[in-house]
Amino acid sequence: MAFFVKKQRTRMMVVVVIAVCLVLSGYTPTCFSETANVFTLPCTIDTYGNAWNGELTFPLSGPNNSNYLVVMDTNGSVVNLRESNGYNAVYNIANNTLLFQGEPYVGGAGTAPTYATHIWNLATNTTEDFFNVISHHDIQYDPFNNTFLTLQDYVKTVGNNSILYDKIVEVDAEGNALWTWDTYDYIPLSEASPFNETSSINGQTVIDFTHANSLDWDYNDSIIYLNLRNTNTFYEINQTTGDIIWACGEFGNFTLLGADGQQVSSLWYHSHDLKEVAPDVFTMFNNDYENNTNPADCHSSLIELTLNETNMTAYVNWSWEAPTQYWTTYGGATVILPNGDFLGDFGDPTHEYSQNQPWDFNDTGAVFIEVNTTGQIVRTFTFPVGYYAYRVDALTVTSPLPSQTVPLVFPVALTALELTAATIMVAAIQTFKKKRRQT
Repeated sequence: MAFFVKKQRTRMMVVVVIAVCLVLSGYTPTCFSETANVFTLPCTIDTYGNAWNGELTFPLSGPNNSNYLVVMDTNGSVVNLRESNGYNAVYNIANNTLLFQGEPYVGGAGTAPTYATHIWNLATNTTEDFFNVISHHDIQYDPFNNTFLTLQDYVKTVGNNSILYDKIVEVDAEGNALWTWDTYDYIPLSEASPFNETSSINGQTVIDFTHANSLDWDYNDSIIYLNLRNTNTFYEINQTTGDIIWACGEFGNFTLLGADGQQVSSLWYHSHDLKEVAPDVFTMFNNDYENNTNPADCHSSLIELTLNETNMTAYVNWSWEAPTQYWTTYGGATVILPNGDFLGDFGDPTHEYSQNQPWDFNDTGAVFIEVNTTGQIVRTFTFPVGYYAYRVDALTVTSPLPSQTVPLVFPVALTALELTAATIMVAAIQTFKKKRRQT
């Protein structure tokens, strides 16, 4: 079992002209995505170092209500593509197999649209549909019992206030509820965000209290990890008893330690994509949005967090902090690739917000950034302004997939998108921590 040790923060400022950047980073020419039938993926790929070669999957929404589920190799070739009226979380759950939300977008309002669930075998290009398994933000699957873990939200009147709460619901393949856990029973309103975040539900403005956005399910041991965006806290839940075993974050049981070993109020703000990657080790995407201590910080980051359940401390053992040109206020993902690099989904359709002015950068849409463990950017995947990617995941495949197969759910004639050449300047402030592991 690998344990992770705390690192001292190293700050590095790189301000160089573009020519020097490219020489020192081992730059290779820009690649553009290939066309699959009549669809051209609007993605520009730049490689700066020894990057991972494989296949990625992600939902992509763009202008004119276009929505796709994309399977693409890291050279930009479209391996497979679906189109419908909305996609959300997508996961590689087995070799050649994806679990995804979409087809269709079902409903929901405000910050929590809901989607149906599907399992897609890429090798055979067949899909198993679970139209009654409906969830917002995330979905998890137990292949042994053929059950799903879903997120459901609802409005409850508490005193004079209408509060948006979340439930975790385990359902069978027909959508029948088997087990329910309600945030109302466990999370006190004293943990509400000081930014007074609200959402519109059926024309009614309600307090967006919990905003659950990530589930990680250890179904073998009946453990659920739940991330609540608006409390800056995640929870380990015993599914058998319903008890919260511990909470970690701004309102948790753990003492949070900063880079200097001193206690801090929080290590992340409004994070997404919580995953346990080793015992007591978690990755997440720190949006750095609604930062209580510095609202104008605007530096989203990829983080790996280590918990010590003996002395009840938690600290970030590795992180990579992006410059403000990639600041992402909602959505996002942190993925550990097979070569040990980290892939971040800085998925906003624009990165220009009032908090990160002046906008001294070329705005883009969603950007995937591969970073090695020393903090070097080795590859970027850049989409034009207006394109949004909620999550991204790496695929495992046992054999090459059929190239450029395009099963359109609602077949339409797509207009090829005109791509413009753009090179992202690497010169920026980068904050990172080096990673060590002891075995």
